[in-house]
Amino acid sequence: MRLGGHVSTSGGVSKAFDRAIAVTAECMQIFTRNQTRWDSKPISEQEAALFRKLRAETGIGPNMAHASYLVNLATEDPLLEARSVAAMVDEVRRAEQLSVEFLVFHPGAHMGAGVDRGVANIARRLDAIIEEAGSAGRVRILLENTAGQGSAIGHDLSHLRDILAACRFPDRLGVCIDTCHAFAAGYDFTTDDGYESFVSALDDAVGLRRVLAFHLNDSKKALASRVDRHEQIDEGLLTAAPIVRFVRDPRFADRPGTLETPLAEERYAQELKLLRKLAGAKTRK
Repeated sequence: MRLGGHVSTSGGVSKAFDRAIAVTAECMQIFTRNQTRWDSKPISEQEAALFRKLRAETGIGPNMAHASYLVNLATEDPLLEARSVAAMVDEVRRAEQLSVEFLVFHPGAHMGAGVDRGVANIARRLDAIIEEAGSAGRVRILLENTAGQGSAIGHDLSHLRDILAACRFPDRLGVCIDTCHAFAAGYDFTTDDGYESFVSALDDAVGLRRVLAFHLNDSKKALASRVDRHEQIDEGLLTAAPIVRFVRDPRFADRPGTLETPLAEERYAQELKLLRKLAGAKTRK
């Protein structure tokens, strides 16, 4: 697995490469727009061209953009639906502009409407987003598994399966697995047998070929807590060893695995060094 972290784009999206290099990242995840607002400032073509140039020069990638946390494609609220779809169309176009390979998003919360209704809403709106974005199809939209807080959809792998099955553009979609979320949702991969059981369940649900990226996070909360709280690698209740199983699994070779741990760039280099040491890997350029 190629290892990296979620880095800041403060000062312009192209600045992310300097920050990725500083923490020895081989890949990275970024926000391409303000995560606290529905509207967004366009990325200039000059800045986008520099981002693409640095991607080619540094070899850092594959890379991910993370969609706004405001987006809820499962909603029954018409205004929130309209805002969420428009924001996702913009996210896809921005990722295309930067030649970022993957766009990750949280499926959404059904807010009492029920999982089946939420899954149907998500699938239908993903179809609309892909059609409206009108892109060449380079960017893959990745469903992220969730911890299962509140009415969030995605904590059960069957939710991801059903969304993918209901979409008309399955080849444009994939899955990003967050280790903290999976653990908090109740998947115990802390033993060799438990790990193989989880990977088998993942294969049965969505197919390993669709598992295109990982978020590598320890967990502040216990197994099956259904609470999403990331912790530094090897300082939480999940610990580093189960995470390393994914990193060194040949079935996930060359997938991007990014840290989203609390201290971010302050600690990424240290955490990546630990993961590489435990996995018996070296930094690649």
